[in-house]
Amino acid sequence: MQFLNPALLAGAALFAVPLIIHLLNRQRHKQRTWAAMEFLLRAFQKQKNRLRTENLLLLLLRCLLPILLALAIARPMLQAAAGLLAGAGTVHHVIVVDTSYSMGLRADGAQSPFERARALVGRLLDRFEQDPRRSDKVTLVSAGVRPRFLVRGDLDLTAARSQWLLLQKPEDAASDLGDALLQVADLLDEGGDPAVEVYVLSDLQARSFGKALQAPTDKTAPEFTDTLHDLVQRLQQRDGTRVHWIDTGPFADQGLGGNADNEQITDLRIEQPAAVLRTPVDFTAQLKNRGQAAATFEVTLEVDGGEPMRRVVAVPAGAEGEADFQVSFREAGRHRVRAQIQNDGLAADDERYLTVDVRDRIRVLLVDGAADEDPLRAYQYVWRMILDPDPAALPTFAIEAVDTLALLSGQRRPRDYDVTVLADVDRLNQRATQGLLEALRAGRGLLVAFGSRTDPESFNLQLHANGDGPQPFRVLQATGGSAGSSVVRTPVITAPDHPLFAEFEEPIYREVLQAIPVWRWQTIAPDSLREGATVLARLTDAEQSPLLVANPFGEGNAVFLTSAIASEYRADRWNRLDDPMVAFPLLHGLVKWLALPAVDPFLVPVGAELSCTLPVRPEEVQVQRPERDGRSRTPIGEDAQPLAGGRFRLPPVSDTVYAGFYVLDMVLDQEAGKEPLSLPFAVNVDPDEGDLRYAAHEEVRQALGLERVLDALPAIASADDDPRQNELAPSLLLLTLLLVLAEAALARFIAVRRS
Repeated sequence: MQFLNPALLAGAALFAVPLIIHLLNRQRHKQRTWAAMEFLLRAFQKQKNRLRTENLLLLLLRCLLPILLALAIARPMLQAAAGLLAGAGTVHHVIVVDTSYSMGLRADGAQSPFERARALVGRLLDRFEQDPRRSDKVTLVSAGVRPRFLVRGDLDLTAARSQWLLLQKPEDAASDLGDALLQVADLLDEGGDPAVEVYVLSDLQARSFGKALQAPTDKTAPEFTDTLHDLVQRLQQRDGTRVHWIDTGPFADQGLGGNADNEQITDLRIEQPAAVLRTPVDFTAQLKNRGQAAATFEVTLEVDGGEPMRRVVAVPAGAEGEADFQVSFREAGRHRVRAQIQNDGLAADDERYLTVDVRDRIRVLLVDGAADEDPLRAYQYVWRMILDPDPAALPTFAIEAVDTLALLSGQRRPRDYDVTVLADVDRLNQRATQGLLEALRAGRGLLVAFGSRTDPESFNLQLHANGDGPQPFRVLQATGGSAGSSVVRTPVITAPDHPLFAEFEEPIYREVLQAIPVWRWQTIAPDSLREGATVLARLTDAEQSPLLVANPFGEGNAVFLTSAIASEYRADRWNRLDDPMVAFPLLHGLVKWLALPAVDPFLVPVGAELSCTLPVRPEEVQVQRPERDGRSRTPIGEDAQPLAGGRFRLPPVSDTVYAGFYVLDMVLDQEAGKEPLSLPFAVNVDPDEGDLRYAAHEEVRQALGLERVLDALPAIASADDDPRQNELAPSLLLLTLLLVLAEAALARFIAVRRS
């Protein structure tokens, strides 16, 4: 039985008082011989049995009085007593806490939704611990980057309390309650508990409900088909299961929903495809004002924790803005760049992180298919003129030109360069192909420019490899006419937003490119273009032949130009793409973009794994997490995974629940000895989570099929419930009064008879 004042049960010990008085007042008689005693003893024996029964009855009544009075003062609960009499089982309390970063909003310095949710969880645990039966089973779920069961069906409330104490702040996750409820539903189906109370504590941000709050466009479809709605219905349809949706957001009191202001950085990007030492690099911080009034952003940009640069940008209500910065790096290597605005109510999206690999130069290996000809007719002539026309100036590119034999014999390894260009190379062998594949797997770039010397069968065999190689099509024979022929085709840009065209800043340059004549080109086999390849430009011939095709392979990119750019001194050149107005932006953009990996492993969203490949096996790998995480440097126990081409993949770091810089420190076992290496990874939040629109209680109730949406704990779990409605104390007091009257009446009756 449960008592509100169990300590007062000690008063029941007062039953000993009448018992002691009874024992003390027992009469003691001395035995004396008397002749007439025999006749009196017979009469006394009859009276003695009656008197003993009367005395014991009085004693019992007087002992019961303090016991009943103590029980009444201790206030036993009728509900707990009824449960015991009915044989009630354990109640499983499942608590799901939304730990997305919108729960960290502090509106006007008030408690955040997460702090309110955490306080409610604490009250729940307090109530459970007050039950002396200890029959409540608790599951505590954090719905953050991924659902985490902090406690899973534990009867030990101490364990639940300790995990609740560790849950100090929300993660930098985007809202996703569906995954958490799915795992909760699976857990309950496996456990089969007959009585379950599910509590979902969230700020009711509209984004967390997915499509459940959107009106269906198809009127014949079900009104609500969102997974979250289905999961709530699945839980509510379980026998003995109740779902309590509790609003802890900034509009919980009114229950009408609304919008909260928020200022955020949605992106931080480098404008140049590749950063080069001592060359100005432009950074842009994308800003968004989600408030109802215009806002002034004070934006800072710092590199490697140095002195920040500042910009002040005014952004109208509901609009976007940009803050531009220019940085010149003086040291090569990977640098950390952080943009920040003044903190508002939601701090998680007030920062943005980026890592930049700064190179001394972009190293280009130019395999010149015409290296044996006149230097003015060789391909390296036009490439050097365009990429590095003035060696005295600060160069961006470092070009090394070799003949085809240097590639075929293995004298030059493509993986030692950022970009390899095959300019009208006639053929490839197995060694050259293997070197190119190793370079692509290592994140290097490859540009293949087909020309008059190209042997299509060799490239189909080596680079296409029946669809398994980096060449995404099969090459056919060259077509078209001679230079200056009457039939003129021109390029058409089919992917104008591709970063390869980033150097075409002015529309006039794109118009010039699409007016350049192309007389001859390599055609491709019909229907041979692989899915995933991108045609960046095509020709205006009847077949619309591809001119420029990009295809990712491994960690790098391969680009194929079906009509090679040749020197103006070649009378048999196939096009006029060497025109400076076109050649400069085209080749600069091509090589800079190819110098970057296909996917940047050092820039990932919150929750993604951190890993990359290295040319040698890393040892003693440790991870330093951002300050927001709060944990110290920890070693990674797994070993690096060997890959094809002699490379190794770092063991993944998956626990990225907070935004910031994660630094992986390691030692590389180089031929020259042990070499330390630090690799910073930039982890960023999803800016859409900063859209602080909150749904009304009625809207959520209808969307999820709930009986109601609460702004506090339900009555079944509230510590503020009026316990008097379930108490036995009034009944016990009435019974005590009746016993007092009965004892008095019985005592009076006995006294009259004995007198």
